[in-house]
Amino acid sequence: MKFFPKTLLGRTLLLIFLFMVLNAIIIRIILLIFVATPAADRFAYLSESIAVFAEDMMVRSNEESKQHITEQLHQHTGMIIKDSIDNSLEDTPSYIGFINSWKEILSKNNNNLILRYQEQPERTLWLVHTKPPQFSLSIPFNLIGVMNKTAGAIIILTLSVLMLIAYFAVRHLNRPLQELAEAAKSIGKNINSVDINPRGPEEVRAVGRALNEMKADLDRMIKAQEFMLAGISHDLRTPLTRLRLATEMIADESDDLSDGMKEDIQEIDVILHDIIELARFTIESTEPWKIGSIKSVLLDTKEKYQRAHINLTLLADNNSLPVRYKPMALQRLLYNLIDNGIKHGGGAITLSARSKGNKMDLCVSDQGPGLPIKMHKRHSFSDLTEQPCHGNGLGLIIVQRIAQLHEAELTLGNNTQGGAEITLSIPACLDRV
Repeated sequence: MKFFPKTLLGRTLLLIFLFMVLNAIIIRIILLIFVATPAADRFAYLSESIAVFAEDMMVRSNEESKQHITEQLHQHTGMIIKDSIDNSLEDTPSYIGFINSWKEILSKNNNNLILRYQEQPERTLWLVHTKPPQFSLSIPFNLIGVMNKTAGAIIILTLSVLMLIAYFAVRHLNRPLQELAEAAKSIGKNINSVDINPRGPEEVRAVGRALNEMKADLDRMIKAQEFMLAGISHDLRTPLTRLRLATEMIADESDDLSDGMKEDIQEIDVILHDIIELARFTIESTEPWKIGSIKSVLLDTKEKYQRAHINLTLLADNNSLPVRYKPMALQRLLYNLIDNGIKHGGGAITLSARSKGNKMDLCVSDQGPGLPIKMHKRHSFSDLTEQPCHGNGLGLIIVQRIAQLHEAELTLGNNTQGGAEITLSIPACLDRV
């Protein structure tokens, strides 16, 4: 259904609202049957008695006695007796069940009596005697409108208060579910997140325990796969070394074949290195966190590549924002991005660090052909793995996992010179310093 609430909170509130409306209808029916109908029957009996008195007065009394009785009746009860029928009187309001019952009972018991209604100058019921002697007897009932407005206001106020109470009650009951959903999201971001300790009803706690068991099973499965990858990669290194030595012994006339085999072996060696690095990710995921400036990591990275005679330029703010980071993991991320830039971009590599709002941006750019995307347009880093110009992708998977570990955002684009530019935005920790 289009307008049916999608959340548990909305559906619960709708159910409570419908229940209260149904309850109000049932109460109204009960009041009509057990209160309004007996009261209407009693009022009909009293009306007939008053009509008999008024009819006898109109027939037997002289003008002076009628005037005296009429004045006394009006003075003590507010009732007025007229020896005529006002044809401008309206029918009684149909939306008041009590008056309808009164009118029906009266018409059954005495065909000569009917009820009529007057709105102005004040709300009044008239008991009209239609046969001779004709007369009209007013029954002050100016509280009719007030009664209906008051009843409507009471119903609306009651529904509003009950809905408000129900809202806070349901929200309190749903809060453990929201906490459970947030905890489940944290498992997706980091399998090594803390265990879930849900509050609330036993059903919610049971789901939390099941999620903890699932997290433990996934963790064991991932570690087993990483251990297997590391073992396979390590075992392949030995025959790969023998192949490299064998290529050195190939005759000189087979230089082209030898060079091709060496390049293939080198490429396989790089892939195995990436697999081992990926398997080692759990080592750095358990590395202690640090909070502060990352300038030391940037300087160490710069010195490493300068020793290898790589043209790497470091551009860093003097007062960089403090961040929460793992030094070894962050350095591996920079190594992968820089090596990727050297391999596919060539030329000089620029590593820049600048504060931007409440984030610290680390940017690695090269001077190569760039990425096959529109200039000045930024993309999410997940699109990068689909580009064929970035190798086997294992190093990029490592980059992505380390970025997720730091709750950082990775984006890619092209710089003004046309080279690729990859940016890591790490949230600042100003309140934790």
